[in-house]
Amino acid sequence: MHTITVDDEQPAVNSLLRLLRQVDPCGQHAGMVHTDQFLDYINTHDVDIAFIDVDLYDTDGLSLTKKLAKTHPELNVILYTGHPEFKPNALDLFVSGYRVNPVTRATLEQALTHLRYPIRNVRVQCFGFFEVFVNDKPLKFGRKDSKEVFAYLVDRRGAQVSDEMIRYLLWSEDEDNDKKRSYVRNIIYDIRNTFASVGIEEIIISHPRYYCINVNKIKCDYYDWLKGKSVPTVQLHEYMEQFSSWSLQTKNAIFA
Repeated sequence: MHTITVDDEQPAVNSLLRLLRQVDPCGQHAGMVHTDQFLDYINTHDVDIAFIDVDLYDTDGLSLTKKLAKTHPELNVILYTGHPEFKPNALDLFVSGYRVNPVTRATLEQALTHLRYPIRNVRVQCFGFFEVFVNDKPLKFGRKDSKEVFAYLVDRRGAQVSDEMIRYLLWSEDEDNDKKRSYVRNIIYDIRNTFASVGIEEIIISHPRYYCINVNKIKCDYYDWLKGKSVPTVQLHEYMEQFSSWSLQTKNAIFA
């Protein structure tokens, strides 16, 4: 998981980061003491959980949480403080957790098991060269065309994609024959099997002769951008670069 901690005292940041690295040694955990740096980080990284101290030197954690609810509605926020009297106000903001200092490994683990928004371990990178990461490691598909078909399904954002569309994607024609139909089925099977091998089920939703991506199973920089998340302009110009023969239409729409 990817976490960010903000507290106006560096020792408190260090303490929480130490606990997070014990609980999740393979995760990515950042921490800082300045709110502006915290917001910059949130806007440029795919963060799963934000740990926010209620007593910040330039604002307060409740106000910061309200702001994040508008810009990052699916971000898990866990507030922590030495003041238990603020808990009712925090719960009114539907935060994922409220911890009273001192935060221990046990209380941290308890908070992480009751997150409001589930952590999606599949991260899809569309800006730049298309890549799929599972637990921050590149995913290797079994067939050479599986990655491109999966990229196309991601680009369609949950819309149904027919056999004919996939055949045209692969062969620039919609001619139908048993060999091509079988190959498309094998590609879809490989995508499913590849994700199932790392514990991710139902990544593809099937209908008779149609397929679509289960958008709730992935975290995607393109989807985040559509929701308003900031992305550097240079990256916007590099949308799915290795599949530019068909991804150009979406790139043009980004700059329309």
